[in-house]
Amino acid sequence: MAVEHKHITISKRLVMINSASAVVAKVVNFLVLMWVYQYLLKRLSAEEFAVLPVVTSLMVFAPLFFSFFSGGISRYTIDAYAKGDFVGVRQIVSSLLPMLFLAAGIFVPAGVLFAQNIEHVLNIAPQMVGDARIMLILLVVSFAFQMLIIPYRTAYEIRQRYFELKMLQVVHDLLRAGLVVIFLMTFDAGVVWVVVATFIAEIALTSSILFRSFRLVPELRFEAKLFELSKAWELTSFGMWTTLGRLGSIMYTNAATLVLNLYGTAVDVTSYHIGSTFYRQIHGTMNLATQPLQPAITAMNALNDHSRLAATVLRGGRYALWISMSVVVPLILYADVFIDLYLGADYSTTSVIIVLFMIMFPFTQPTILLSNTAIATGHVRVFFLPAFLVQFAGLVLMVFATMWYDLGAIGVTLALTIITVVSQLLYFWGLCLRLIRASFARFRNEVLVPGFLPSLAGAAVWGALRLFNRPDSWIQFALFIGAGLLSYGAVLLVFALNGRERDQLKTTLAGLPRRKR
Repeated sequence: MAVEHKHITISKRLVMINSASAVVAKVVNFLVLMWVYQYLLKRLSAEEFAVLPVVTSLMVFAPLFFSFFSGGISRYTIDAYAKGDFVGVRQIVSSLLPMLFLAAGIFVPAGVLFAQNIEHVLNIAPQMVGDARIMLILLVVSFAFQMLIIPYRTAYEIRQRYFELKMLQVVHDLLRAGLVVIFLMTFDAGVVWVVVATFIAEIALTSSILFRSFRLVPELRFEAKLFELSKAWELTSFGMWTTLGRLGSIMYTNAATLVLNLYGTAVDVTSYHIGSTFYRQIHGTMNLATQPLQPAITAMNALNDHSRLAATVLRGGRYALWISMSVVVPLILYADVFIDLYLGADYSTTSVIIVLFMIMFPFTQPTILLSNTAIATGHVRVFFLPAFLVQFAGLVLMVFATMWYDLGAIGVTLALTIITVVSQLLYFWGLCLRLIRASFARFRNEVLVPGFLPSLAGAAVWGALRLFNRPDSWIQFALFIGAGLLSYGAVLLVFALNGRERDQLKTTLAGLPRRKR
């Protein structure tokens, strides 16, 4: 069913297609990443490989140069387009684009200067300094180009063409994967080729998005006469809080790599990077899957459809638990098995890091749409400021764990787990319920109980199989995981789905083309 809200279409089918395409793109990217990491770690020392996570961790600070100006553009552009204010859409673009160019004019020279002196700031193996400089400069240039087209990228959000965008992302991932393979096989096993391939693929993707956006939403064009400093300031004020959120996210996971670079070892850096990759990929996949809901949630709030907004947020939390727990639970129970098969005993610490990261998901996924709701309703301060303070506290705990207690990668991850669980239970769950005007009883009955029910069934099977026998091959590992997923899926279909969801599933299955006999 699709509902027209002026110029924004709220369609459950469209959202599901867009979300599914986002997940596919992320899975492709993750599989490529896992192969590349395994290939490199078998041929490089920990000191050589550690340059990659250190350099890429530096780039997570890059959005801070632009998010002041770009943080509110999506929300305000969608809101204006939903109301048919096309002049307002052009004014937003015309007011922000000069600011973005100004930020790029500062960001690129600063990034190049830092790259030229990277060995004086971070612990970089002497033989890897040249590669580190090249990698950082390429990432700086690529990111600046991506940020300059942010106003035009909103065309995909306005038209809800996430499927098209994710297909472009799939092409990007395949191109990057192909280039990495070609470079590694043609030249040598060096981490620099990962960044070179990423740079080429990113430039191609960004250019495609830019040219396509002009056809999707012609109103997204620059007109110098529509520039207004007051409008730029209004958007910047909104972006200040989202910038704070970005800074908090940086401190949350990526800063740990830099902390370990300064106070830990190269093995700590490598182990943490591999372990946190699972968290980042699952977390990123779930966030990508919810992105298509942002225009719909914004439109619901703009038109005061509070009942539908609450139902959407709660349903999103339930679905997020179903999807994420199917991966999280087996990873918790089989992390050591996976790492032994994937990398060997030298990186056994990585399995503990994976488990600690996975423990966070049962507490973050029930309110997965909280940030979307805060942005849509304009309550950015009550979400992003506490999020920043919590994440800053996590950074402090990380420094204590490494600098004073020498706990390495495990200590850093444990600090993040503790701060996440406590903050979700004490603040963010309650904030989400206040924003959508829902009671905890409704949250429990519509999200927590049905959301965790399949996990219990899956955990029982996975746990019993693990006690019976430890998998010693990829085939046995896959069979064990598959058996648990069968139990997981059965309980999900029979007990966790509500009546309406079961009817919708039957309707969908009935509509599938049948093979003629």
